[in-house]
Amino acid sequence: MWKYDGWESDFKLGIVTPHADIGPEAEAQAMLAGTRSTIHGARVDFSPMHPGGTIDEKIAHDPVLQFIAPDIIDRTVDSLSSSPLDAIGLAFTSSSFKIGAHREQELLTRLATVSHGIKLDTTGTAATAAIRKLGLKKIAIMAPSWFDDDLCRAGEAYFLDQGIDIISATPSGPTGGPLTITPAATAAAVEELVAATGAQAVFVAGNGQRAIGAIDHLESMLGITMLTANQVLLWSSLDGTDLRSRVRGYGCLFDAG
Repeated sequence: MWKYDGWESDFKLGIVTPHADIGPEAEAQAMLAGTRSTIHGARVDFSPMHPGGTIDEKIAHDPVLQFIAPDIIDRTVDSLSSSPLDAIGLAFTSSSFKIGAHREQELLTRLATVSHGIKLDTTGTAATAAIRKLGLKKIAIMAPSWFDDDLCRAGEAYFLDQGIDIISATPSGPTGGPLTITPAATAAAVEELVAATGAQAVFVAGNGQRAIGAIDHLESMLGITMLTANQVLLWSSLDGTDLRSRVRGYGCLFDAG
């Protein structure tokens, strides 16, 4: 008699995202379609983004660090985790890259004191776990066009410092900003990157970079493994649940369990 209303969902995921970015929530909802799951966002001011979802041609680094400053991210996580959630994902690749893996673990240790026992993942830790799960080698990072070369080099170092085989890290994603990116544009950029680098796997960095709609097509057509920022964040957030096996059409990562 009563219709499903979302209150008794099987999984409740919190996502912390820049204030003008809808991509992480949209892509998580798309991947979880057909499951009884709900997405709950918390927004943090990020000055390179503007009303309407536009972004600066190249993002400055100071706002990246400000995003994870204790007086901002701690308060945000404390507030969001007061809700009855199952996991929280920090959908902000650039902070992972900027501070590196060691300092990121210090960040997570600090946030654990205010997260009310709720599981926390960053895009960086999620990508690392996915790469290790699949045993990937010869990985090219396709950062968004709004990352500068220094941030890309920081991203390369983030993984190399953990013994991960990165062969390229460039701002080679489609140009024009988040709202102009299409799956076709993402696919074309990945094809060009693979042709230039010989990569066996591609990590599409940047949670605001539209990507999941091209995953299956690229894996089938190019014979590579595709990882994307929001895909790995969801996959890691679902650890310990049976929902991973119910996500279909978004890459071999979910098939691996």
